[in-house]
Amino acid sequence: MEITIEKIVYPGRSLGRGEDGIAVFTEGGLPGERVEVRVTKNKKSFREAKIEKILQNSKERILPRCPSFGKCGGCTFQHTSYENQLKFKEAYVDELLSRFNDAIMPIVKSPDEWGYRNKMEFSFFENTGSICLGLHQKGEFDKYFAVPPCHIADPDFLPVSEIIKGYAEKSKLNAYNKKSRSGFWRHLVLRKAKNTRELLVNLVTNKAEHISESFFYDLVQKLKDKVSSFYWSVNSGISDTVQAEKLILLYGKKEIEEKLNINGRVNSFLISPFSFFQTNSRACEKLYQIVLELFEAQKNDSALDLYCGTGTIGIILAPYVEKVLGIDEAESAIDNAKINSANNNIANITFQSFPAEKWIKTDTASGFDCVIVDPPRSGLSGKVLDFLGKNNFKKMVYVSCNPSTLARDLELFTGRHGYQAEKIVPVDMFPQTYHVETVVLLKKQQ
Repeated sequence: MEITIEKIVYPGRSLGRGEDGIAVFTEGGLPGERVEVRVTKNKKSFREAKIEKILQNSKERILPRCPSFGKCGGCTFQHTSYENQLKFKEAYVDELLSRFNDAIMPIVKSPDEWGYRNKMEFSFFENTGSICLGLHQKGEFDKYFAVPPCHIADPDFLPVSEIIKGYAEKSKLNAYNKKSRSGFWRHLVLRKAKNTRELLVNLVTNKAEHISESFFYDLVQKLKDKVSSFYWSVNSGISDTVQAEKLILLYGKKEIEEKLNINGRVNSFLISPFSFFQTNSRACEKLYQIVLELFEAQKNDSALDLYCGTGTIGIILAPYVEKVLGIDEAESAIDNAKINSANNNIANITFQSFPAEKWIKTDTASGFDCVIVDPPRSGLSGKVLDFLGKNNFKKMVYVSCNPSTLARDLELFTGRHGYQAEKIVPVDMFPQTYHVETVVLLKKQQ
């Protein structure tokens, strides 16, 4: 069927309509374009489709930088300018949060449009008898596209990945095959502290009894001038997630150090192979600056930092308030948070390892007058939302990576619990993709 693309909706999908008026969702179209689509899912109220042919191009369409664009699952918007991408993101934040439009501020752009990712996870795979490194094809669990290129990855990653790929090819060991669960080389995780330029390598392999640390000696020698830290992780599990049964430091520092300048104060944060850190360091500085500004910190504030991760937001906030308590269910994240607070000489912050749903039932879940929440993509659970809503916090800052679940939670905070959304600031942390962070200041209505 033929449709005209009306607009871009979250999560980055193109919306058009057939002659019968039923919505058709597809990918890769731009507003105003006339396209021929093949319907892949036909429901009563909507259809999903794949674009077969563009009949009339938008003047906003440009040539993507990457030859894998549209097939690789990493990028969504390389076919249009960055300024146009920002308009799309503003539009779907406005639409999803339409009830609060008066509070929505202009989107804050990323300092870097390309090469901004400080973390990449590549997979080893075999192609015509050769070992390659690449990223997943969109919607496929066992098919990949080779890199380089990858234009959103930090440029320092690609020469390092080429050296490691060459070493794997010369080893005569196979890449891991998910179907047969055999093969040695599995994943390559690269992390970089953008502001200090330190680089961490985590090479993930299957278990092999005859392989020891000495097997990697020549590889370490080739990379020691390019990296600060080199780990070998062993994972013989079925799951394709990057994890480690055994983690061995082959060379360098245990962690790399990133430094963030927020409000003129420089804080340092250690990044280990499996710790969480925002993947766009320079946009992260902007994000945290906005969090601090919206929080309107006062010296007598006692702040709760829920879903605190490695403690970044709480540590940045702590110098401006009386005390901070950070809560996260990941013990490793809490361990890192404690080290980070000590390294930054922050004495008025403490951390506890609890799932949020369990912590709200403890004796320490009171005595705070302000709260910051930075939940996962699924947003807040009903129990946590009710706990936050029923407590008389004078202010709350909600950091969201999913405007859809944010819209749901804001409806409940404002409709059921008497909060008012005073400011909503979209922040683009992920150029060329559909993702957008949103920071919201909520206050109890008097």
